[in-house]
Amino acid sequence: MTQSELQNISSKKLGIVMTPTKDKFCTFDAYSYDYVVEFKCRRTHYDTQLIEYKKYKANLDQADESGKEFLYVISTPNGVYVFNVSELRDQGYDFKWEDRRMPSKTDFSGQYHLDKRVGYISTSVSS
Repeated sequence: MTQSELQNISSKKLGIVMTPTKDKFCTFDAYSYDYVVEFKCRRTHYDTQLIEYKKYKANLDQADESGKEFLYVISTPNGVYVFNVSELRDQGYDFKWEDRRMPSKTDFSGQYHLDKRVGYISTSVSS
């Protein structure tokens, strides 16, 4: 699935209009009147989805500053999962943050590894 397809599916699922960002360096991928949205298209399904702390923090800050909420939308072979990260944070959700050695990029050869702070979100808390 492409990011554009995921945006269309999640827009219909949520009943909102999302506008893609034009700045390729923006920390999120789309926005609406109420949300800033980050999309991830994953080739493998896991019951617990990974979120990078850097994206978590930047997108929550952006959402808070603009009076919006941060949605993290993930597609896997098992379906589409929408996580309202703002609500999860406010409810005290345990993301189980840890530092983990990971590839610097997902789809490029010649990649190197670096330490990233990551957390995990159970698919059971998606809407």
